[in-house]
Amino acid sequence: MPQPTDDTRHERLRLHEVASLDDRSFDLYIGERFDQLVTAALADADGRLRPEQHTALHAPGRLLQLHDALTFAQGDLQAAVERMTYHGDARAARTARLLRRVRTALHEVTRKATTVRREEGRQRDAEAAPPSNDVIDMARNWLVDALPDHFTRLLTRTFAEAGFPLRPAAVDVFGTLEEGWDDGLLTEPRTPQVDELLAKGAVAFRGLVADDVRAQNARTTALRHPLLQRRWAQALGELAELTIPVARASSSSALGPQPADIYDMPESDAYKVFNGRRFLTAVWQRQAEHKHLLHHYAVTITERRRSSPEHQLRRRAVEAAIDRLVNRQPAAVSRIVTGLCPHTTDDGLIELPPGERASLKRQLVAEARAAAVPARTPDTAPPPPAPAPRPAPAAPAIR
Repeated sequence: MPQPTDDTRHERLRLHEVASLDDRSFDLYIGERFDQLVTAALADADGRLRPEQHTALHAPGRLLQLHDALTFAQGDLQAAVERMTYHGDARAARTARLLRRVRTALHEVTRKATTVRREEGRQRDAEAAPPSNDVIDMARNWLVDALPDHFTRLLTRTFAEAGFPLRPAAVDVFGTLEEGWDDGLLTEPRTPQVDELLAKGAVAFRGLVADDVRAQNARTTALRHPLLQRRWAQALGELAELTIPVARASSSSALGPQPADIYDMPESDAYKVFNGRRFLTAVWQRQAEHKHLLHHYAVTITERRRSSPEHQLRRRAVEAAIDRLVNRQPAAVSRIVTGLCPHTTDDGLIELPPGERASLKRQLVAEARAAAVPARTPDTAPPPPAPAPRPAPAAPAIR
């Protein structure tokens, strides 16, 4: 079979033809268009690819795209089987067999992608400073949990003295992305198309997202911008909610069996159900893609914050604010230290199973809160002397 050229790669290949592509042509083929990636994923699930092609398709950097392709293929095949069965099409049995193989492949790719993500998370955690088990560090951090309002006032003052504006913590991952983009940690350009989408009304925006769902090979790139992730998620959720009744789906995440009364419906009504089920599976594929993108953006922000010169300066300011809190609440911090001492080793480390630690923390935080001195309002006390430098423990926000 002739190898595809720049002019012929777009031609649709049959499943048995994909294996005839040489390695370079195969890489170009699966990277060029989503429907071609789906075809390759189907060929792989059906056992038709060469070992080298299978390896390239399952490369760690391509697993999420393969997951998206198999997610789409699974829903598309189920809808196809249902239409074929409705019409008594002889291809229904063969398509159903392929559907079962795709489901098996999707399960395997999901397992691989989860393993890769966990390993990447462990590697990032190893590169970051581990949470401290030092009794003093733990007591300081638990004191912050006991007196969050008091600490926030001190942190505001300390940040102001250090020249850092204090912003409210992001309430969700979308806020984290928007903040990360404002800080220059995400560098995707804000194009006129992004501004146009941001300005659209809710109904018009949802319509555009629906068009994007239908256009697997002509996706709206601007929807993937960090500033549009909140609206994209909301629109996809609304589309799914609106389509579930039309598709007669059994849940918000599974089509379930074909409606029992499908053969009693007029053909036009039956096709509304079939089309709804096919559209719903495409929405679910977009939601899976959106989830992967959120994770990528969030990880990028975390890594770039950790490597920024400002990061250590902010950590020192946080430590200085905790020092101030300790100096103003000696009884409260003493109560925590006293409660931790029975669980402290000779070298000053806390050794407790996670469940017992959580229970002890709840108890000591409550006792420290009860022993605390009411905070001055306004905060007029002079700052304490600058503390000696000390290793920065885990940031309070991630305890």
